[in-house]
Amino acid sequence: MAYYVYLILGVMFFIGEVFTMDFSLMCIGLGFLGAGAGAWLGLGFGWQVVIFILLSLALFVGIRPLALKHLYHKSKNIKMNVDALIGRTVVVLTPPNPQDNIGRVKTDGDNWRAHFAAPAQAGQDVKVEKIDGNTLFVTPIQKTEESK
Repeated sequence: MAYYVYLILGVMFFIGEVFTMDFSLMCIGLGFLGAGAGAWLGLGFGWQVVIFILLSLALFVGIRPLALKHLYHKSKNIKMNVDALIGRTVVVLTPPNPQDNIGRVKTDGDNWRAHFAAPAQAGQDVKVEKIDGNTLFVTPIQKTEESK
């Protein structure tokens, strides 16, 4: 097969890698480039297939785990969406109703329904303990003597 066919296939797999980001398509694309180099050097089709298979497997087994380890090692600790609110400090907009302890809080411009563990005043900082549906469960932050 002509070397430019391998080059085109390799580039197509690199473009696919941009969308998957798991480094498997990159290994196959580099295998195609290696086979293309073999074709350019005048090796037979059998050697081109061997180069493609060996290079793709070597990269998949040897390089891919290292790339995943170094590039994605922090991503497991990232909190997304509403899970990122747990533990954050938010501001009371509407104090809790004494009958049901429900009020409103504001965080990052968003207005949330909140269930208060203790009474709080408007403008007071409270901490998000958990989330259930669209309700934040919050507790007032106790001020220490040093921070007063």
